[in-house]
Amino acid sequence: MRPTLDEFVQLLRKSGGNLTNAAKLIGVTRQTIWGWTKQDEAFAQALQDERKRVFDKCLDVAYAVAMGVPKIDKATQQMVGWEEKPDSNMLRYLLSTLGRDEGFGEKHDINIENPLPTQINVICTPKKKPNDNEE
Repeated sequence: MRPTLDEFVQLLRKSGGNLTNAAKLIGVTRQTIWGWTKQDEAFAQALQDERKRVFDKCLDVAYAVAMGVPKIDKATQQMVGWEEKPDSNMLRYLLSTLGRDEGFGEKHDINIENPLPTQINVICTPKKKPNDNEE
């Protein structure tokens, strides 16, 4: 039997927006729950909202991993080291994905304002494999 919208929201909270886990909790198939979200816009919105909530929690964890957890001396309230060291790979990932609008990222745009003809040569030399024989 299909739950009310409030019951569906609570179900999604318990399952973290995972439809397979939600289905197991109430004894239906994943496809049944997916069908509810296709038939009812409010159910679809509830699923989207829960997934965004979970995403926000993931961002909080990613931020903590990227920035590290400092170890604070209780007496002096000064940082004396790390409980968890910062992860530069996570920091780089967050900057490249969330910081695109601020100029961070993998994409490089070249904008040359020059009335004269401009030519850019990109030369890529493949690395030789150990088995390649020189001629």
